[in-house]
Amino acid sequence: MATSLVRGKYVVTGVVDDNASDVTADGAVVQRDGEIVDVGRYQDLAARHSVDEVIGDGRQVLMPGLINAHHHGGLTPFQMGSLDLALEPWIVTRMAHRDVDTYLDTLYCAIQMIESGITTVMHNHTGRRAPGESTMDSCTQALKAYRDSGMRVAFSLFHRDQNQLVYGEERDFLAALPPELASKLGDRLGGLGMSTDEYLALFVELYERYGRNDPQGLVRILLSPANVQWCSDALLMAIKETAGSHDAGIHLHLQETIYQLMYGLRRFGKTPLGHLDELGFLGPEVSFAHGVWLEESDIDILAASGSLVCHNASSNLRLKSGVAPINKLVASGVPVAIGIDEAGINDDNDMLQEMRLVQKLHREPGVDGPCLTSHQVLRMATVNGAEASRFGGQVGAIEPGMRADMILVNLDRIAEPYLDPGTDPVDAVLYRGRGLDVDTVIVNGEVVMRDRRITMVSKDDVYAELGAQLARDPAPHEAARRPLSKELYPHVHRFYQRWPLEPGQPHYLYNRAR
Repeated sequence: MATSLVRGKYVVTGVVDDNASDVTADGAVVQRDGEIVDVGRYQDLAARHSVDEVIGDGRQVLMPGLINAHHHGGLTPFQMGSLDLALEPWIVTRMAHRDVDTYLDTLYCAIQMIESGITTVMHNHTGRRAPGESTMDSCTQALKAYRDSGMRVAFSLFHRDQNQLVYGEERDFLAALPPELASKLGDRLGGLGMSTDEYLALFVELYERYGRNDPQGLVRILLSPANVQWCSDALLMAIKETAGSHDAGIHLHLQETIYQLMYGLRRFGKTPLGHLDELGFLGPEVSFAHGVWLEESDIDILAASGSLVCHNASSNLRLKSGVAPINKLVASGVPVAIGIDEAGINDDNDMLQEMRLVQKLHREPGVDGPCLTSHQVLRMATVNGAEASRFGGQVGAIEPGMRADMILVNLDRIAEPYLDPGTDPVDAVLYRGRGLDVDTVIVNGEVVMRDRRITMVSKDDVYAELGAQLARDPAPHEAARRPLSKELYPHVHRFYQRWPLEPGQPHYLYNRAR
């Protein structure tokens, strides 16, 4: 049996409450075949256990692996040519992106995430694929990349069956376009989708092949209706029924932008979440990405339903979506996780930096203004992320019986040249830590990064091969997408210009003019 003793200057086993975490000075953890079997003082554990190796030199913070609870792809949209815009027209710019090898793209992303201390990711696969590649092939290649990297993954395939171009009837929008553009788009839309039955059959195949039969327990397969405005009620309820019969999670976007909220109010006479509640769609198996434009009634619905929100601070700022009411969600008892959603504020998938942004973004003015503690943010990035990704009770904390997903964070730069010795180590990591400070990453007992070196795959080879593929001239079908995107963009922009933004009361008071 493979065993190791992992030691740290501090061992953060988990969050106790909003203002404290359980921390053992000069502590250690013993794992056997990926299961944590003992936690305590280093000297005591070293005396009690004979192990194959000792990891760590007693100068780092040992803490649970971080969980990215909402993510999509590898190369960022900016790398592929999309500047930050409002979400709805920004989606149009993505039409111009080059084809990318799914395996290499996902592996590139996995490497970046591991380097920042992420051991588990909720990967929401958009199904974009190269010519000749099936959707199943694309999913299989993404899952193979995570397997080869050593990461734990909750995998879902994003699906929609309506309103692909704008939040409205496709026929009406196409009819208002220049005939030649409408014809091009009509041809494109006709080859994009799959039926509900095909989607559910693909989920079942993925679930049986990877979710149910994964010998290491590193994979969960979830369902993912894209968003309320993109999914018919029939699709939503078919997904709900399938999830129930397979004990599977459901992950979808929700009220990311003001236009999505307005769509719900116009279409249903209530918010999109209110509509889902009316359908009987909600429950603890459901997690939502974003939730920026939640009404007070929505927060009450979420609290009653047990559903979870995945907060995407960087993405919401970059795409002009706004700031989610996280303080109110937390105060109402709604579990909140954290997701990077493809990029992060520095376009680099740095989870520690994302956690710091979350903490600082929600500091409301006034001496008694609500704010998040480091311990609350750590809970979001560990225990709550585990629940969102359907690994709850297995990862997210360092306790006997749980899986050995852990990271060592180097304190040298964080404490240089001085750090008050009374500083809580969780505060130290959350206030000053960056991805580059993550020294070692362990998933299921396996060291997937040691001393900043990725161990399961060759980072240099992955980067070189990905770069070489994209250095070639675009294929004709790729080159044709760019002018189509540019031609469509102003029409989509004008469509939303005709939606006057509806006023309302903000959840936070950040500033005002008199």
